[in-house]
Amino acid sequence: MITVIVPVYCVEPYLRICTASILAQTFRDFELLLVDDGSPDGCPALCDAIAATDARVRVIHQENGGVSAARNAGIRAAKGEYLTFVDADDWIEPDYLSCLLEAMRQSDLAVCGVDADEILCPEEARISAMQLRTTPSKYAANLYTNWVYNKLYVTDLVRRSGAIFPEQMRRGEDACFVAAYLEHCKEIALCGKVLYHYRQTDGSAMHRFYTGVCEDEVPLMKIQYDLFHPHGPDSLDPAEEEAFQRWQHGKVLAILRYIAGYAPDRKTQLKYTRGMLAEPLAHSSILNPPAGIGLRGKLAAFLLRHELWQLLLILLKRI
Repeated sequence: MITVIVPVYCVEPYLRICTASILAQTFRDFELLLVDDGSPDGCPALCDAIAATDARVRVIHQENGGVSAARNAGIRAAKGEYLTFVDADDWIEPDYLSCLLEAMRQSDLAVCGVDADEILCPEEARISAMQLRTTPSKYAANLYTNWVYNKLYVTDLVRRSGAIFPEQMRRGEDACFVAAYLEHCKEIALCGKVLYHYRQTDGSAMHRFYTGVCEDEVPLMKIQYDLFHPHGPDSLDPAEEEAFQRWQHGKVLAILRYIAGYAPDRKTQLKYTRGMLAEPLAHSSILNPPAGIGLRGKLAAFLLRHELWQLLLILLKRI
């Protein structure tokens, strides 16, 4: 009934923990797809060894193409009526599948809580997709819009919607997939339990500078703007528009902090900061900060307005 897709690449210390948590599910009618994305360590052999112990496990070995290519391969191969994604360095509670499936019923998407840097969990409810898209004050958050895990999807709807992971992206590919899927949803089930455990590893790409940051983040910003403005710029009432602008302002600042913090030198910091702020949505967000933004946000607007780039870079490292 359910396909669990796990992309595998250089996760040998964590893979057994992850797969053990999946194979220990109280709901047993599932297949586990381990997609070995050309991992150069012992993961390919480990995947085969795990598959040899349980008939529900299938392994796909492919040349390295990145996590998006691995997940897309899993979607193509999925036999389940529903599908979900688990990262190979994470783990799930024993009732992850059963609770999501029970919540799903006739909905198009089920969402559960996540134990990450902080514990995030939705209130148990059933909402329309339009309610989610027009209420950014509640639903403009990683739990609903950015994370591809912690969710149960309808396999046929994934394929009919054309939702895929952009294989050229290294940042934001999860959010692109979720946005494309949400546009074709009618109802969403929220499961009020924390069932997914996220592990932030030291080698995360989020802690290394990536020269494609603007090429990835700018299109994603436009995609998420459209997601929360389903009827155009006037989709939201004033209070919800203000909530969206606060969320977007925070996302732009986070990207700029990433550039200021991880770019290797001042010249590169300046180049990519200017590149990000050349995008009208990003430029407007910093130049016209929403109500409730603190003093540093207002100072960033002042420095941008007067093109005091060096001072802006110093500020971004301290925000």
